[in-house]
Amino acid sequence: MNNFGEFLAAVRYAGIHGADPNVVRSLQTRTAAGASEQVPGDGGFAVPAEFSRQLVERAYLTGTIMSRCMQMPITKGSSIAFPQFDESSRADGSRFGGVKSYWANEADTLTATKPKFLRSELTAKKLIGLAYLTEELFQDTAALDVFATAAFSQELRFRIEDSIVNGDGSGKPLGILKSPALVTVAKQGGQASGTIVAQNVIDVWARTWAPSRATSVWLAHPDAEAQLINLTVAVGTSGGSELSLYKPTENPDEQPFNLMLGRPVIPIEQCQVPGTPGDLILADFSRYVLALREVRTQISMEVKFLTDEDAFRFVVRVDGQPLDARPLTPFNGTNTTSPFVTIAAR
Repeated sequence: MNNFGEFLAAVRYAGIHGADPNVVRSLQTRTAAGASEQVPGDGGFAVPAEFSRQLVERAYLTGTIMSRCMQMPITKGSSIAFPQFDESSRADGSRFGGVKSYWANEADTLTATKPKFLRSELTAKKLIGLAYLTEELFQDTAALDVFATAAFSQELRFRIEDSIVNGDGSGKPLGILKSPALVTVAKQGGQASGTIVAQNVIDVWARTWAPSRATSVWLAHPDAEAQLINLTVAVGTSGGSELSLYKPTENPDEQPFNLMLGRPVIPIEQCQVPGTPGDLILADFSRYVLALREVRTQISMEVKFLTDEDAFRFVVRVDGQPLDARPLTPFNGTNTTSPFVTIAAR
């Protein structure tokens, strides 16, 4: 088969006509065995590796969040384990969970130290979606390839990115808003409901883990970004001069997003409405690990029989979570910091 459209056409033929060896021989070796309680009738045909890669790569390509995450593929089994430093403070003796170093001329008694680790595990969760494809599309496998690839990959991207932001970790990835690593800054006294003010932005920036500031991005609900455009801070003590926090991009081809405090502002509908925690988030997605496995598909001709459509169900196995288990207290100071910071309810 030359493309994803031809694969879907072959799966459809197998569903209608049965196991014609001239059509489904290449599919039989990819039939997914077994069943599960979560997915009735689990089975069907595993999407060939090259087409599976295309779907996932396209999702990463079009995804504004997925492409920024740390990618950790699950190649064997249904889970992957990785270590994390059990670190909550940067104070001496607490860095990396217990490592301490000494200057040679200090009078301290040297004590052997070692890092302390947490063991985290990502277990592939099943993301299930449906796409309805018309009889007309099946008459042209080239067009089918374009439309099916776009539909599958964009829905895959949307749902995964929603879980990265909002997932509760139950049957889906753990999102940053539900993560214990999230820092939430207080609103300003007397702040109007549903608003974002300049001091909110400054407070979020101040509580962002310093190494993450160079790689972080702002996520904003589209309605929230409209408020950011007018945010300014006064310059000097005499008044009359203001500095804008928000700056339109000067090079849309290289930097398609506008900037705030020098970092891209990415409007996404998965953010919460203005006034709700999560309407504006500063996030460093290099501190979020995302693991994907295979894509599989099944077909039903009965669901949309009256409208002459075929229903394709696709199953993707995915999991993710922040690398950090909790906020971090800096070496100097008491305000905790995190790669993920948002504003409290207003």
